[in-house]
Formats: sequence, structure tokens, C-alpha cells
Amino acid sequence: MKKIVLSLLLAAGLMAAENSDYVGFTIGNTDYRLDTLGSNGSVDDTHYSLTLGHYYESSRVSATYSYVDGGDDNFDSNYAFSFAYDFILPLVEDTFSLYAGPVVGYTRLKDDGINLSGIHYGGQAGAIVEVVENIELEVGYQFTMQTGSDNGIDADYGKKWYVGANIRF
Repeated sequence: MKKIVLSLLLAAGLMAAENSDYVGFTIGNTDYRLDTLGSNGSVDDTHYSLTLGHYYESSRVSATYSYVDGGDDNFDSNYAFSFAYDFILPLVEDTFSLYAGPVVGYTRLKDDGINLSGIHYGGQAGAIVEVVENIELEVGYQFTMQTGSDNGIDADYGKKWYVGANIRF
């Protein structure tokens, strides 16, 4: 019972410190490394992401859906859904901030009888620049370990570079 009360008080304290909700759109490069029976392969292509999140005083939480444009040479179905918690370090008040934090989620990599879908976990870091009130530009990098495995092929890790815009509400 004490744990429940403490959790509720902590949640209420976080809610009282809230700043704003946001939606973000990013585009970038995704590189998933694969281990194929001792040799390395990759899925390297453009990704598009939609993020919904909430800013607190010095942090933010977010949920992101990323779609990777597989093209002709890569996997037919490739997307990721991630949850992140970022610590935010403002360097120039209300203008420029750095962020970093953990990421966990699910990656789906499927192609002609191969399914490397699985959990991913890792971290991300980047910078946020407020352009005008409630609109910001964001640039970042995310590194995740992948857990998918099928027919002697293992999903090893993923790297993402991205740039985009956030709109605060």
C-alpha cells in the first residue's frame, strides 16, 4: 500500500511540473546490421518517424513509430515502435537544449520467409533548437541492440540519424 501511495504522489508531482505535449516528424537514415552465418549484412535506408510525447521541466517521454522505406533490395516490411525517456539539458534558455536517454521498443524486419522481428533497446542523444514559440527543430542519433533471429540470421544492432520538427501544444 505504501508503494502505491508513493507512486501516486510521484506521478502527481510529475504532472504538476508538466510543460507541454508535442508531436514530432523526423526523417533520416536507418542502418540495421545483421549477422548472417558469420558474415555481416545490413538494411540501410531512409526512415520516416512520427513521435507523440510530453515535456516535463527537465525531461520528456515519447512514443515513436518509424517506417523504413525498404526499396527493392531490402526487407519488405520494416518498421519500429519505440518508447523513450530523455533527460534535457538547456544550454541557452528557451532556445537550445541537448538531450539523451534510454530507448526500448519493437522492430519488425520481414522478407520472403525471414522474420527478424524482436525487441530493441539502447539510447539516443541529440539537440533541440526552438525556432519560434512552440516550434522546434531536432537533430539526433539513436543506437539500439536488436534481438530478432531466424534461419541462422541474427539482427545485431541498429543506428539512426535523424532531423525533424516538433510542434508543442
